[in-house]
Amino acid sequence: MTLCGAGLLSLSMTSFGQTTLKIGHVDINLILSSLPQRDSAAAVMEKETKEMQSTYELMNAEYNKMFDDYEKAAPLLNEIVKKAKETELLDKQKRLEEFQQNASSKLEQRNADLIKPILDKILKAVDKVAADNGFTYILDVSKGSVVYTSKDSQNINPLVLKILKPL
Repeated sequence: MTLCGAGLLSLSMTSFGQTTLKIGHVDINLILSSLPQRDSAAAVMEKETKEMQSTYELMNAEYNKMFDDYEKAAPLLNEIVKKAKETELLDKQKRLEEFQQNASSKLEQRNADLIKPILDKILKAVDKVAADNGFTYILDVSKGSVVYTSKDSQNINPLVLKILKPL
């Protein structure tokens, strides 16, 4: 039994030792930035960001006017009215901050939603290049985790772009 296990281990190590690794690298961010779909997504994001910014500016202008009105009237107000106005100002400020946080989160999510189908398409093209050319590993150099790329590593960016941008 032990002899059989040792034989299998030796056989698997021998066959592993004979496997040639073919390593390539790709820059997903570079490919993403060169696709026209990215420009479309960026245009949508720019439009939606401007809309959010415009709404925020309106809300901020209302708050500032409310604050200025309060400051002008404060010396003439009795304590009960003054306290009510201060509470109203604090509530308005809180809603302004919440809007800003929610808008930021929604814009980040929207960007991710717009980019995901493009990234899926890129990864599908990378898979095809890897399968068609017999690569064992493809490293994404845009992630910053690859600290060395050998001259033997093949840059597959052109092959991926050829699939994504047919003539």
